[in-house]
Amino acid sequence: MTLRMLMVCGLALASASVAATEDYARQFQRDCSGCHGRKADKAAFNKAPPLITLTEQQAVEGMTTIRDGGGNSAAARAKAKLTDEQIQGLAAFIQTQK
Repeated sequence: MTLRMLMVCGLALASASVAATEDYARQFQRDCSGCHGRKADKAAFNKAPPLITLTEQQAVEGMTTIRDGGGNSAAARAKAKLTDEQIQGLAAFIQTQK
């Protein structure tokens, strides 16, 4: 593979990564910020700690546990339709807010 091909592939991956980050930023603002704050810095319902205090893995585990546990809480309803990929993307986005 030539250097030019490597550069083009790298730029394509970087562009895809930026687009994905922007998608998760929009999703967070639309679906999560009402309870967790625009910068993920609010304790939701005085139960969940500010998301920016969590590691990425803790955020993934928390969202997955709530999603898979079901229930009728606001948190469970908000996470009910999230895919594993979306949870990973949102957790990564939250890390950018620190």
